[in-house]
Amino acid sequence: MKRGIYIAVSLLLAVMMGGCASKKMHLDVPLEWKPTDNASAINLAAASSQLYKIAVFTDARANQKEIAKNIEDKKVKIVTTRDNVADWCRDRFKVAMRQHGFKVVEDNASVIIKGEVLQFYVVEDSVYKANVRIKLTAENAEGKALWEGEMSGEASRFGHSYSMENYYEALSDAYLGAVDDFINNQVVKLEPKK
Repeated sequence: MKRGIYIAVSLLLAVMMGGCASKKMHLDVPLEWKPTDNASAINLAAASSQLYKIAVFTDARANQKEIAKNIEDKKVKIVTTRDNVADWCRDRFKVAMRQHGFKVVEDNASVIIKGEVLQFYVVEDSVYKANVRIKLTAENAEGKALWEGEMSGEASRFGHSYSMENYYEALSDAYLGAVDDFINNQVVKLEPKK
């Protein structure tokens, strides 16, 4: 009888531990670029005479490690990253500007752009909802302010619950939307008056 109880308790513990393993928390994950949308920005670069330097991005978010949470159940499950979100955003911004034909340089720039990450987050309930918001400032080579504003983007998608693939896709699409917002609506303000 005792042996039967021992086996039953052991099986119950194994099942419970197996269930916990399937709900592994996504902590200290790397950031990955996985957009599902293509950039839709208008290519203004052909007419651009500016040389752009993408300088330091900083992170103004209260919790700089946390990038997402799942609120489907009573127990909220968070997602954190080990990467520097501000550096990741800066690197992606440089790539996007180059892809749209803008001249991005490290030295002798006519426009220096700095960024401050205000929001970089996904909330998962019945869908994944991502929001990215970055304050940008632009200066000329002498340090005179040329422009200040925000680029922002949102993305929403369905997918399996608490899936890193879906978090990556939602954040990447929202970020791409933010860059498109800047290129389509703001970058023209940095071009010389004709």
